[in-house]
Amino acid sequence: MNKEELRQRKIREKKAMLRVTQKRVGVAFFIIVGFLLFIIGKIIYINYDSGEAYSKIVLDHQSYSSMTIPYKRGQILDKNGTILAYSEKVYNLILDCKMVLSESDYKDPTLNALVKCFELDRTSLETTLATKPNSRYEKLIKELTQEQIKEFQDMAADTNNNPNIKGVWFEESYVRKYPFDALACDAIGFASAVNGGELGLENYYNDELSGTDGMTYQYVGENLEIQNNEKKAVDGHNIVTTIDYKVQSIIEKKVEELNAERPSKSTGVIAMNPNTGEILAMVNYPYFNLNNPRDLTGLYTQEELSGMSDLDMTNAMYALWNNFCVSNIYEPGSTFKVFTEAEALEEGVTYDGDTFMCNGSELVGGETIKCHVANKQGSHGLITLEDALGQSCNPAMIQLSARLGGKKMAAYQIQLGFGSKTGIDLPGEEAGLLKSSDMTALDAACNSFGQNFNVNMVQMAAAFSSVVNGGNYYQPHIVKRIEKSTGEVVKNIEPTLVRYTVTKKTSELMRKYLKNAVDNGLVKKAGVTGYSIGGKTGTAQKLPRSENKWVVSYIGCAPMDNPQVVLYVVIDEPYQTNGTGGTTNDALNLTKSIYEEILPYLNIYKDLSDEEKDTSDSPVESTVVSP
Repeated sequence: MNKEELRQRKIREKKAMLRVTQKRVGVAFFIIVGFLLFIIGKIIYINYDSGEAYSKIVLDHQSYSSMTIPYKRGQILDKNGTILAYSEKVYNLILDCKMVLSESDYKDPTLNALVKCFELDRTSLETTLATKPNSRYEKLIKELTQEQIKEFQDMAADTNNNPNIKGVWFEESYVRKYPFDALACDAIGFASAVNGGELGLENYYNDELSGTDGMTYQYVGENLEIQNNEKKAVDGHNIVTTIDYKVQSIIEKKVEELNAERPSKSTGVIAMNPNTGEILAMVNYPYFNLNNPRDLTGLYTQEELSGMSDLDMTNAMYALWNNFCVSNIYEPGSTFKVFTEAEALEEGVTYDGDTFMCNGSELVGGETIKCHVANKQGSHGLITLEDALGQSCNPAMIQLSARLGGKKMAAYQIQLGFGSKTGIDLPGEEAGLLKSSDMTALDAACNSFGQNFNVNMVQMAAAFSSVVNGGNYYQPHIVKRIEKSTGEVVKNIEPTLVRYTVTKKTSELMRKYLKNAVDNGLVKKAGVTGYSIGGKTGTAQKLPRSENKWVVSYIGCAPMDNPQVVLYVVIDEPYQTNGTGGTTNDALNLTKSIYEEILPYLNIYKDLSDEEKDTSDSPVESTVVSP
């Protein structure tokens, strides 16, 4: 075969292969076209036969594609497990207008069920559907309970009798509840779903009490059924406080009884364990209802409320929410004499058994400072260090201040924690105001009996606790531990020893002097028959002095051999009948009534060796005005 024949042969073979390829491509093309026509026909058939059902599935998926699962805020409990605050699950009624209107058969059954079960206005529902036909989220009612939604749920679940109730669902939420209403209101505080903790422990421990929301995701799966995926919510931690519900409730009852008869501007009471710094009770009067904290009707008449501006209302609420025990500062008055004597004993400028001459007044820096007069002679005369405390003698304290000097007194005030925050685990603590270390002799004299400087109640209770417990200053705290919702302990809050303030010898002497003040001194009305109690009263005239307003107080402890409870009572602007004010009767009577109930409860036993005390005829501390 020559070359030309070979070339022609190859050309014929190529043409034959091309014809075969073209035939195969043509066959494949018709097969693909046929398959596509089959698919299109099938889709058309499915849409015609079952399109409505699949549309409903897609619509349902669009309505509930994702939903937040709210976390449950942690509980607040007293030291013995009594629940003081908790979160209750509630449900918001949600209407999906678009779903209700997606099928003509849905509207009437759904609206009828809503009207029947929740007594909603039919006209309002019709208006909502008409004006918001594409809305997928209309909140009709908030904070329904499980009992309140059960009837509707049962109707919707009965698909045999009620197949067309559609487009209604219940959004889970939580509402904060306080089972004892006003109990420990300023200490516990309150929380809202919007702002979280707004006051007290609810605010200070907001991060611990708060959890993390979860989420449910819904999507259409391969079988065209809705598939669910859920990320669970993480609940907040529980807070176990040092508050004793029984002690708190006893004191609140006594404070309320006193103010019902003899109203004051404010009354604060702290009960503290002096050996740990734990707050057993923190009471602030007037109270407010934690379940309705913005309600002022108990404090103001309707006429007064009607005349208030929004700013007036806000200021009134903040005044009501103010925690007097940590956020108010004031002059402590003669209760501070406890610290003056303790400082003098520590510095060795006086000793047990020393005597002082009281002539009824003391001249300091050109100013005459009068003594509180406790007898007909107008002075105490020669008085011991022990009786100087029990009889609240100003000249004795002034003489001690002269021996100590301004610098040492200022240093001890700082050592005892005054002038700085204690660090108690509550918001809004004030540090107080002190004179500088270069205080004059007159400054030191006035400071010696508790005037011309400011403290807060927690500072006084913590400092006093250190003086009577052997000299150990513990940081005051109101939370004992933090737990998970399952009960697992996250953190134990142990007592924190901050510093030493006085020696054990000084502490023993001060307990002796304080007991004498109750047994034989001006604090006799605070005594309870058979119990070993010590304490000191105080009276301070508020600035400006011309307004004749007072703060009266008592601070003490029991039992005196080993104090287990420190009780501090402060009455701001006590009830006055004669315009002079300044007596400590209200503080003493309140203290006695509290001791009578909390001492047996705390298993503090009577001292059977003590003789019965006669508390009917005891002198009353009157006002002391410093320059």
